[in-house]
Amino acid sequence: MSRENGRLHLWAFLQGIGFFPGGWRVEKATPDAVFQRAYYERIARMVEDARFDAIVFGDQLQGRDAAGRTPGRLAIPTLDPFTLLAVMAGVTSRVGLVATVSTTYNEPAEVAAKFAALNFISEGRAGWNIVTTVHPNSPWNFGEPELLEKSARYARAQAFVDAADAFWRQAAGHPAANAADALRNQWFDIAGTLDFPTSPQYRPVLVQAGQSPDGRNFAAQSAEAIFCPAPTIDAGRAYRDDIHERARALGRDPSKMLIMPGLAFILADTEEEAQRKHRHVLELADDQLCIEYLSESIGYDLTRLPANQPFPLDEICAACEFPAEDVRRMLTPAVEAGLSIADACRDYARKPRGHAIFVGTPEQMADRMETWIDAGACDGFTLQPGYMPSELELFCAHVAPLLQQRGLLRREYQGPTLRDHLLGEFRA
Repeated sequence: MSRENGRLHLWAFLQGIGFFPGGWRVEKATPDAVFQRAYYERIARMVEDARFDAIVFGDQLQGRDAAGRTPGRLAIPTLDPFTLLAVMAGVTSRVGLVATVSTTYNEPAEVAAKFAALNFISEGRAGWNIVTTVHPNSPWNFGEPELLEKSARYARAQAFVDAADAFWRQAAGHPAANAADALRNQWFDIAGTLDFPTSPQYRPVLVQAGQSPDGRNFAAQSAEAIFCPAPTIDAGRAYRDDIHERARALGRDPSKMLIMPGLAFILADTEEEAQRKHRHVLELADDQLCIEYLSESIGYDLTRLPANQPFPLDEICAACEFPAEDVRRMLTPAVEAGLSIADACRDYARKPRGHAIFVGTPEQMADRMETWIDAGACDGFTLQPGYMPSELELFCAHVAPLLQQRGLLRREYQGPTLRDHLLGEFRA
């Protein structure tokens, strides 16, 4: 998005205790607070005061385990996003509220009703982060032996969104032209409709995070905002250009879509202090915790192997819960480099999930964000604090005002709904 309109979008991805797996052990972290209502109320007010577009919560449909063993120190609790966002809606009036919901293990009528309720009580601030579910253990909680094949999951996702949209349009009094096809097809046979209240925003903002070709096509077809990893400015620009090209091919206006890469961060008054904090939080993820973290990520219990030995790649790929070809691709560089299990797991924990990481001062972070916007690498950032709540507090207190002073971030919200924040005119 061009700098002339003065807009930089901010989303707060608030999952558990923060981005780094050892962050819950930092002295200023408050891991027990993630089970306290007052914590979520305070965070919601703070994010709204800083004029973020939205708060995003993830979700997961399986236990956090590695081949049947629950890692002991992975403090990454996941509470129901609808419940958390409803609490936050009660103490805010403008910030958007985005819940992650799977299209593979839900049904359109139920999801349409839940988002209609969140949209109604928040007066039009709901958003739906649409996922298809990737963890191979998830189907076990729904009476299924295995996941649908990926392309089938995305085909169902598009049909699911079309069906939910038919419900929302009917409730708002303007039925979709293809409602019959949306409700009765190879995926669904839905005979009825639902009565539920509408809001100033008739449906939630649609958000997606697909990385594969199927995921990118789905995002280009349906999403209004897209969350993605972009470790470098060139990667961000390439992703944004690719999504825009796919959207244009589908007849969509790319200017109506926001690309919001993840950005983890550690802040301090000086760069030296920020680097010290970063080293400290990495050190708190000791070898055992790092091994547990990678174990959960590949679905294989690495803790039973000698930590100073290399990966037994064939053995792991034969028994891991995730697709063997993906695990082999992931671990092969470490094997070829001769890294031990402990060394490879430490490297993995330092840059989890492939997102960009910033370490420095508030001024430097504002500079970095402005550089990415000016370069066309993104439309804003999905912020992932290194640990909670102090890193988010530092951003809201120091970086957000700098962005406002530069004319990059709104000082007031464009309107009452989340869609207003995304597409409304900038207000300095």
